[in-house]
Amino acid sequence: MTGAAGEPAVREHTRPVAGETAAAGSGTAAPGSGTAAAGPGTALGAELRSQVTEFVPLAVTLDGAGGACVAGVTAEGRWLRPEPVTAAQVAGPDPVYAVHHPVRLPLGPATGDGARPEDRAAGGAPRRAGPPTEPARRAALLAAVADPDVATAFAGGRSAGLVAVRPLGYRHQRSTGGRTFLRLEFTDNTGERFDWIVRDVRLLDAGPGEIALPAGPEAPLLYAAVGLTHPNHRFPGRFRGCHPLVVGLHPADGSPLLPNETSLEGTAGAPGTA
Repeated sequence: MTGAAGEPAVREHTRPVAGETAAAGSGTAAPGSGTAAAGPGTALGAELRSQVTEFVPLAVTLDGAGGACVAGVTAEGRWLRPEPVTAAQVAGPDPVYAVHHPVRLPLGPATGDGARPEDRAAGGAPRRAGPPTEPARRAALLAAVADPDVATAFAGGRSAGLVAVRPLGYRHQRSTGGRTFLRLEFTDNTGERFDWIVRDVRLLDAGPGEIALPAGPEAPLLYAAVGLTHPNHRFPGRFRGCHPLVVGLHPADGSPLLPNETSLEGTAGAPGTA
């Protein structure tokens, strides 16, 4: 099978990345070695359900109302979405959550109604687990966890995934409520065409005409992290009543998305590093 425009098809998202321990760590700590401290009145069983977990964020988003979200993958290729996430954790001069920066925090099962397979309850503050991964390792991680197409990314009740896409065009469009959204038109490996809002925090401040990323039939391959909102019943049908979004964009060769993306040049000694 070949991907978009003859590119090799990407591998299944469950395939672990050989040698990726520096990029994604070991996934989940051994039971008992990284459990969150139990507070007063916390049962032992509840304590053991929260374990320190390391993952690499591939989607870091912020909307115009200050709502933040993060999703990423462990070394085993498992998608996780910690909740809650605050705007201060994803934006500002040194956010603890940034794409390709491994993080570590206690995570337990999500307890709210409508929890998705990737949702996890954060049992403590996130901390950086090392410097950002190098370009070659970023490229290997992206290829290893990507799904073949959009339909596969959202199969089985999933609400987060990574897909190889051909970007056809970026544009800003005003909604009926007066807000302006960045949108990306793209095709996946099947050739199906999509036109979705982009919520990548790195593009949040880009105004109309300020997106200088390549687009068109000959544009380089990108990996798009895609996600679904919680159901709001205004979008029945294909995506289970959820709104699909592009929640992260990644060049296939592991290079930075933007020329001034200095966050990928950090060091292990940066604030918030474990």
